[in-house]
Amino acid sequence: MRDKVSLALPAVLLFTVITATPAHAELAIAAKASTLGLGAELTAGLSRQWNVRLGVNGFNYSERREASDIEYDAEASLRNGTALLDWHPGGSTFRLTGGLVYNGNEVTGSSLPPASGFYDIGGVPVPVGLVGTLDAEADFDTFVPYAGLGFGNAVSTNRKIGFFLDLGVVFQGEADVTLTPIIPAGSPINTVPGAREALDILLQREELELEDEASDYDLYPVVAIGLSYRF
Repeated sequence: MRDKVSLALPAVLLFTVITATPAHAELAIAAKASTLGLGAELTAGLSRQWNVRLGVNGFNYSERREASDIEYDAEASLRNGTALLDWHPGGSTFRLTGGLVYNGNEVTGSSLPPASGFYDIGGVPVPVGLVGTLDAEADFDTFVPYAGLGFGNAVSTNRKIGFFLDLGVVFQGEADVTLTPIIPAGSPINTVPGAREALDILLQREELELEDEASDYDLYPVVAIGLSYRF
């Protein structure tokens, strides 16, 4: 469902901007690379000092990462859309930016069995053979604010092709972590009375620990560079 929204939102915003933009306004397109992923952007000039920008970004990358004493084979999937308003004081290339981000970013991972043969789940050692693999998923708030500053004005009448730089932050909120055990067939977890309930309690503790570790990422830094072309 989030993927469908991420595809539909930029189209809706694009239609809104085009229909609301004065006929004489300048338009520009841009390609960019940023900590939100690789992306494309449309800029519409509202006045000498005000521009609106709509963008989409995406990227995937994988790495091994330890979280709460368990190592995961993790993948970050970046999927986001931006609707930003730029203020260029005095019509300069410097800009202050605020706006809204559709945050479809998520991190998934599959645990790697430790050499000890035991997972530390919620502070309790649990044999790998009992729980198999832990699949983890972390996501954040869906619609979040953005604030930043930058240099460059894609619709400046001085040039057709321009360079721009953005520095900012996405206020993406606290992570929501879900752990799902892939329990092997024949594990006593499935047959011993109360064993699965006890495991669920440990998993809930582990989720809270992972969410606490991820609290450092409630503010997501944005650095972006790109090239623009004015129509």
